[in-house]
Amino acid sequence: MSDQPVRILHHISDMNRGEASSFIMNVYRHMDRSKIQFDFVVHTHNPSDYDEEIRAFGGRIFILQKPGAGWMGYIYELKSTIQHHGPFHALHSHTYEASALALLTSRLFGIDIRIAHYHSVCDYTYSPSTTKISRWLKRNMIRRFSTNWVSGSITISQALFGFQGSKDKRGRMVRNGIDVGRFASRLQKPMTLREQLHISMDEPIIGHIGRFSAAKNHTFLIEIFEELLYRVPNARLILVGDGALRPQILALIEQKGIQNRVHLLGLRDDISELLQEFDVMVIPSFKDGLPTVLIEAQAAGVPCVVSDALPEEANLRAGFFTFVCLKQDVAVWVQWLMKALRSDPVPVDERIRAIRQAGYDIKEVALTLEDVYAFQ
Repeated sequence: MSDQPVRILHHISDMNRGEASSFIMNVYRHMDRSKIQFDFVVHTHNPSDYDEEIRAFGGRIFILQKPGAGWMGYIYELKSTIQHHGPFHALHSHTYEASALALLTSRLFGIDIRIAHYHSVCDYTYSPSTTKISRWLKRNMIRRFSTNWVSGSITISQALFGFQGSKDKRGRMVRNGIDVGRFASRLQKPMTLREQLHISMDEPIIGHIGRFSAAKNHTFLIEIFEELLYRVPNARLILVGDGALRPQILALIEQKGIQNRVHLLGLRDDISELLQEFDVMVIPSFKDGLPTVLIEAQAAGVPCVVSDALPEEANLRAGFFTFVCLKQDVAVWVQWLMKALRSDPVPVDERIRAIRQAGYDIKEVALTLEDVYAFQ
């Protein structure tokens, strides 16, 4: 038997910070790399956030054309990668739009384990596939050519694979795990961000982490915060993330004249530290799966006010957590924000225990994924 690790080929658009890529890297850091190594097929020539760390771990990065450039050319490039850089023990696909082609190609050219993995219902609901027929065709190709279906929540599984998906032996729940050790204690006097932004300790920080996209509903979030300022004039809003709608949201903030109370931080790699400085996390998404940052917020002891579009399983009962109907007026949201600001902190051991019991400890997740890779 070879003493070399088996290689898993991850199929993803890029390895910039995001729901799927952050999950992969969390697993990669905690997996036994003497037994299992990760390689990556990406669709961008631009450097990605995790490229250096991947190469330091012994992973390889293969750049393919974007699938939209032509499906025949894409299949040829992926075939060449498989034949020239394999063998690969498994293909693990994280991108809805190109999964069908990747799974088909890997089946044709000798990869026995083919995993379709989705981290958000937005992968499907907000995909560029504009017609129901196109989405139906892709979903059925994915189901036909994959050997395993993996999702991070029940809601995602039902959205992508239907209600019968949970009964199929190919289906597997793999939570978007976190390193609970990084959230095991909350800073008593967090000052770094407050000093940087000149925020005093008596100014409550309302936080949101997510890309600037239609699904995340930033416009409504700004309206909620504007209303909150009538009740709490010294409140601050911290927005972490980037995306196509950022200029539009920035213009809205300036239009409302609240730019001195709102801070756009862009992409950050210190999320665990930022969360410890939030007084409340707000997520008014139209559509979402179960955002990893929401798990991290609960691990850090941050009260959470989220839309009822998120699944019930998002509440890990690790502290103050409430769902608010998106149809409710902003005043109702503000009332819940006020309750969250007055809520009592939860002891660290209680909230970490809740995170682990719900299956979000990354060490256990890594072991679960190793088991998926061993599927025959």
